[in-house]
Amino acid sequence: MMNERTYYSKEAEQRAQQERTILAALVLAFGLGIGAAMMLLFAPRAGEKTRQALADQVGQVAEKGSEATGAALDELRKEFKHLRSDVEDRLKHLQS
Repeated sequence: MMNERTYYSKEAEQRAQQERTILAALVLAFGLGIGAAMMLLFAPRAGEKTRQALADQVGQVAEKGSEATGAALDELRKEFKHLRSDVEDRLKHLQS
């Protein structure tokens, strides 16, 4: 088994899995963008057409990457807020 880490809660394990999934998606998107750029660079077209196609493709990849990053950050913010609330609740319970 590749992942032999010990997690202290099911939530922590799920959060770690979500983070790995988000990272994999971002790496995949980045790899696809690089592959598309390389394809355009080596395509048998005129220089101006290739540069324009490359600029369009880079713009699309940047937009998709920005959307994916924004979604990932939103998810992490929600998870952090939930974790913080859970910790505060547990501290209140311990103080009672």
